[in-house]
Amino acid sequence: MKYSEVRDLMKPGDVIAFGGNGFISNIIKLATESVVSHVGIIMRSEDSRNYIIESNGKKKGMTGVQVWLMSTRLEEYDGNVWWLPMRVEFDRELFINFLMLQEGKEYDAPQAIGSAFDGVPDCQENLDRLFCSELVTAALEYVGVISDINASEMTPADVCRFDIYEDAVQIKKIF
Repeated sequence: MKYSEVRDLMKPGDVIAFGGNGFISNIIKLATESVVSHVGIIMRSEDSRNYIIESNGKKKGMTGVQVWLMSTRLEEYDGNVWWLPMRVEFDRELFINFLMLQEGKEYDAPQAIGSAFDGVPDCQENLDRLFCSELVTAALEYVGVISDINASEMTPADVCRFDIYEDAVQIKKIF
């Protein structure tokens, strides 16, 4: 489906999964045995606009937790993208407040690497700096959608496997 067909159906808490074509994305997909290399989450929706919050190692020269207009993010992304609609209810105001406190935090490369490779000792949960799936997991845990999970050990593929979504919908496909 096209983003324009589902844009008005998206809501805070819906996860956006990315499968990039770049070198780092391919390493992540190989290490996690998945087609997904990155995740973000819809933070808010207003006036047919969706805002995604995510933590990137490097995007347009910036790193860390950032908010983007979903249509802009989708347009410039080189890879496949899926929408994972949330099927459980939660306190959206609490969710948005938590995410707003995360905006601007630095990217956590060491924990991101540690989460993807099982040969590396488990990371102790630390939300001072965040990588993509750590941010999404922490937000979902904060509002009670998931529980008792070490967010610092979650990969993008792990986030996509949570049993909290309706069926995934591919909204961008690169051949």
